[in-house]
Amino acid sequence: MDLENKIIKMINTENKKNPLTDAQIAKFLGVARESITNLRKELNIPNSRQRRYPYLKVATASILKKNKNIAVSELTRELLAEGFDVSRRIVEEILAKDNFDINKVKVEKEEVTDAFNSLIGSNGSLKNSIEQAKSAILYPPKGLTTLIVGESGVGKSKFSECMYEFAKKRKVIKENASFVVFNCADYGDNPQLLLSLLFGHKKGAFTGADTDASGLVEEANGGVLFLDEIHRLPPKGQEILFSIMDRGKFRRLGEANSERKVNLMLIGATTENIEANLLLTFRRRIPMVIKLSPLHERPVREKIDIIYNEFQSECNRIDAKIFVDKKVVEILALKKFSANIGQLQNMIQVLCARAFMTYINNEDTNKESLIIDMNQILKINDSFKDIKFQDVNQAEIRKYVKDSIFIPFMLENQLREEDADSDENMFPEDIYRQIEKKYYELKRIDIRETDIENILWAFIQNSFTNIETNFTYEQSFSMNDLRSFVSEDLIDFIETFMKELSEDNPLLEINKNVFKYLAIHVEESIKRIRLKQKIINVDKIISDTTYEYEMAKKFVKELEEIKNIEIPNDEIGFIGLYIKAALRSENKRDKVGLMIISHGKIATATINVVNELLGIRFPVAVDMPLDENPINIYNKVVELSKIIDQGKGILFLVDMGSLTNIGDIVNKRTGIKSRTIDRVDLIIALEAARKVSIREGDLDEIYFSLIKDRLGHRYFTDNISDKPKAIISLCLTGEGMAKYISKCLGDRYDNVNFYEMSALDENLSEKIIKLKEVNNILAVIGTIDPEIQGINFIPYDKEVLNNLNINTLKNGNEELKYYERVVDEDLLIFEPDIYFKKDLLEYICSILINKGIVDKEYLSSVINRESLAPTYLKGEIAVPHGESSYVNKTSFVFIKVKSPIDWGVGNVNIICMPVFKANGKVIVKNILKILEDKTFINDMKNSLSELDFKNIILNKFKEI
Repeated sequence: MDLENKIIKMINTENKKNPLTDAQIAKFLGVARESITNLRKELNIPNSRQRRYPYLKVATASILKKNKNIAVSELTRELLAEGFDVSRRIVEEILAKDNFDINKVKVEKEEVTDAFNSLIGSNGSLKNSIEQAKSAILYPPKGLTTLIVGESGVGKSKFSECMYEFAKKRKVIKENASFVVFNCADYGDNPQLLLSLLFGHKKGAFTGADTDASGLVEEANGGVLFLDEIHRLPPKGQEILFSIMDRGKFRRLGEANSERKVNLMLIGATTENIEANLLLTFRRRIPMVIKLSPLHERPVREKIDIIYNEFQSECNRIDAKIFVDKKVVEILALKKFSANIGQLQNMIQVLCARAFMTYINNEDTNKESLIIDMNQILKINDSFKDIKFQDVNQAEIRKYVKDSIFIPFMLENQLREEDADSDENMFPEDIYRQIEKKYYELKRIDIRETDIENILWAFIQNSFTNIETNFTYEQSFSMNDLRSFVSEDLIDFIETFMKELSEDNPLLEINKNVFKYLAIHVEESIKRIRLKQKIINVDKIISDTTYEYEMAKKFVKELEEIKNIEIPNDEIGFIGLYIKAALRSENKRDKVGLMIISHGKIATATINVVNELLGIRFPVAVDMPLDENPINIYNKVVELSKIIDQGKGILFLVDMGSLTNIGDIVNKRTGIKSRTIDRVDLIIALEAARKVSIREGDLDEIYFSLIKDRLGHRYFTDNISDKPKAIISLCLTGEGMAKYISKCLGDRYDNVNFYEMSALDENLSEKIIKLKEVNNILAVIGTIDPEIQGINFIPYDKEVLNNLNINTLKNGNEELKYYERVVDEDLLIFEPDIYFKKDLLEYICSILINKGIVDKEYLSSVINRESLAPTYLKGEIAVPHGESSYVNKTSFVFIKVKSPIDWGVGNVNIICMPVFKANGKVIVKNILKILEDKTFINDMKNSLSELDFKNIILNKFKEI
């Protein structure tokens, strides 16, 4: 069946409520998405959104007919219940497009303005507490100081966030007002540091106070300051707060004469008895005390709703369907959690983590949901031992619980895959907004500021590299389609500047589409400058000595005159990047992502050394505290992966334990190609960073070169060479270690030429090959293997160096006749009684394992690789293979099957499995070229006996 018919068949049988996108079809058929899109258009088949539209329209009209005053949010939920995968934004679009009376679609005012509606129990057990909170916020002139009291885990922090959002919506505080959170317990054992962080200090106020410093009180000025565990605030701190609450004034530590003014709303929270733990004078100044009930005192229905809500949150985070047995919900509802909602959340996370590990390790690709049933409860039975049963009517609980399937909902501001099929020209989001989004995503998952800057820089570089490929209508270039949201004078100015740039660079082909991005960016930048909005930026992003920077300065100077505005220097760097993107003539070369993850703080320490030695910024470190729940690290790494991936995949270097699965988890949840190497050390980290930095191959090539056995170095022989003998000594810089090796050996061998080289040299391979033309290179000796085929590598070791006899080394210009030795007649298999793909893979791998060619883990690696994309070649050939780290000997398996086997994307008659160690990849690549020989393939297919089949293959290998 040709590709055209396959596409038609898939679309004819698709789910009409959620049609297949081009990307989904492409992934299933193993072809490029662009090929599917082009072919679909040739066939005059609408995109997925257009195909879904009539069904969605009918369903929407039907729901509105029953309830004309339905809220948009409720309409969205009903459509989801009917099986449509839509967001609120999509529903609003269809309402507007079809001229439904949008005024009749009710959007409740309270729903928009009242943040408390997001709390379960807002009209139940929390109703009185919420009314107290609203009263405190709205009390003139600037609200009342509030204290939230309740056991650990009842939701005090969440409640305070709702108070802050409510205050913004009711304009008690400004929309951009700060919400500063500080947990006094974090510094309860160091009162001086606590007070310094909170109120700031004057230079010399205490030992180590080398400069004046502001505190969180000043940061919260105009907004809300939330002090959690406020009972840990020392008496002196409570006294300073007296002054703030009474007079709106305070002094930094060490200040004696001057006072500082602040205007803020103070919210405190405590788990302790306030009479026993707060000063009486302080308590008297807190007019509003709100008590939040423990979970076991709340109505059963609310507790069950909280359980369902937490499962939905985990479902969204994991991005996979979750089936939850009603018995699980019943047990969770019956339990009395000493740490309340917080402990319940942890328990549900543990259940989901267990189910997730089972899910990703399951070889049944038809299994779509995580299953959380009694088996999962039994697996974590120890976690339930300290939780007592609640005295609740079990019959009442059973009225509300049911088997449930949770489907991940996409956030409104996320890019939906279905949008990728749209034929409309979508303009990009301004770079500032993109940086802000990424910044807050990174902050949310607790990434350090120093790492955030490096990650943002990689993101910025990638964004500008991608600019030139996003628009596809260069020939019909026009700025007119921007005039609805970019000012006329700015468009005219940018068009003039573009012409000047073209005239200034007559030999370069200017990418005009970049200037559309530039126009959008400058328009947004001007708005931000005039509104004095904060711009999240990174250090200098372009050299001030470049041509692009000089042109950007000229651009900014002229723009300032036109717009009568002062533009900050940081903006010059951004504009320079747009100019650089417009002038870029070289092909895009994105890097493989690199992330190091380890227990303790080893990852950060390793990255610091790598960055210092290599002078790079791109590797990312993730430390895993020993008491951290692995699911939290998984979630953090998944979010980071989405940000740092440049389309080339990510290499993960991990130390041990649960982290070894991280690459599979990222791939399952994001689709990003990944590889993981465990038992990482500094040498591997340095070598990985070097290879990634100079783009030495794709992800697989870098991965396979790193995982080869460090002791399994290549040694080649050649008996004749009239060229002078030479040794290359290699280290990171080409200095220290390399010169030491040359000196040690040079003192003993005066008839050998020695060359020192740097492993960081981007042209290292070319230089070695050039030296090889005029030298008999006996070996490369050093700390890093350059992996030059046909040249020995000897790892540096002082004892090895002292005992090395150069005269016994021979040059490797001519490789051994190796090809015949990788063919074992036992691995040439003729028409086995097997008719299914999985059975055949298990059969092949069992032979390889029994012969000691591979380790038992090789089978799983083959199946995992096939699940990502079937290894199918033209000519009805399959080339399945697994990870070389599990291979003990390079070999080849050839099989002719009795009847064609379905390989997922077509039928196969011949299977060739290359089984290779990392240092055998060149040999494998050469041998696989025989699969391009149509005569050889046809001879194998037409062979009538086992002897005939084997002879065809063996004779072919003799020709290589």
